[in-house]
Amino acid sequence: MMFILLVNVAAIAVTNCASTCTLPEITCETAWEQMPVKLYQVFGDNDPFNEVTSCRTMTKIQSIFNTQQMKINFTSYSETFGQGPFKGIYQKKDTGTYKLILSEEAREDVILHGKFVAEVKKTENAEDPVKEFDSFLDNDQVFYSCDGKVLIHVWCNENGRGVRVFKGSSKSTAEDALYVHNTFAEWKNGWENIKLHPSTCSRQHASIF
Repeated sequence: MMFILLVNVAAIAVTNCASTCTLPEITCETAWEQMPVKLYQVFGDNDPFNEVTSCRTMTKIQSIFNTQQMKINFTSYSETFGQGPFKGIYQKKDTGTYKLILSEEAREDVILHGKFVAEVKKTENAEDPVKEFDSFLDNDQVFYSCDGKVLIHVWCNENGRGVRVFKGSSKSTAEDALYVHNTFAEWKNGWENIKLHPSTCSRQHASIF
């Protein structure tokens, strides 16, 4: 039933190259201070890592004192080789978008994330994972949440648009899907054509982190 709803509320996805992708204009301050301690991915686009990643979380979100920087811990989980951590530091720009800063600690995480890339190469998306991950590292990103309940994380990538949606529970609802769809519809510029895919996060996977 949930999958049928998602198909209904999301328009058919179109293929867009990164050059035609425009990040949305930010209309509110992201409510970082209201975020739960742990966020679970509940929706995403059809990125190649979905085939080997059964869950993603964001934890320990914190502002770096007296700066425009945010520190975020991402963790991906795979049935094949467990956890893949990534500790990101993001610098907020005047446009409201964020740019990832690759600290030495983050560079080590990138190397560890290589095992995910290697695993994806065994699937039918063999040509996609390196470009997909490089896009995530190199391009400006948007974190959007006006109320701290649902966090929409988007960026432009080699396949068009990268989308991840997080909340404080591993279970998504029809209301969550409708909220994200309506937000994309307000952004326009191709975002309204994104097709949402439910995450496979479960309490069993989430308890590992």
